[in-house]
Amino acid sequence: MNKLTLSALALLMTLGLAACSSESDEGADFEQAGENAGEMMDDAADSVEESYEEATGQDEGAWGEIKEGAQNAADEVSDGAQSAADSVGEAADEAGDAMEEGYNEMTQ
Repeated sequence: MNKLTLSALALLMTLGLAACSSESDEGADFEQAGENAGEMMDDAADSVEESYEEATGQDEGAWGEIKEGAQNAADEVSDGAQSAADSVGEAADEAGDAMEEGYNEMTQ
């Protein structure tokens, strides 16, 4: 990797981690920071792959890039849907626990 790419990657990682920090009393959101860092590393890996393909003459061309972009978008939509489903499941579990706790308090 050249110096410009490494510098940009370091800057993005720093900004991503800084954006995840919280000024409230609950502290930094390390899970979000980890996700951001992971996304930045994926982007850097994609950039390196593209540079390698161009340098070795293995570039996929426009149609290959469109297919790869569509696959990446589908993967991100799938990941987002899974994350949303997990969040809804957690919220439903918490609501059920709260209802059960309320019921137990009322019946005792």
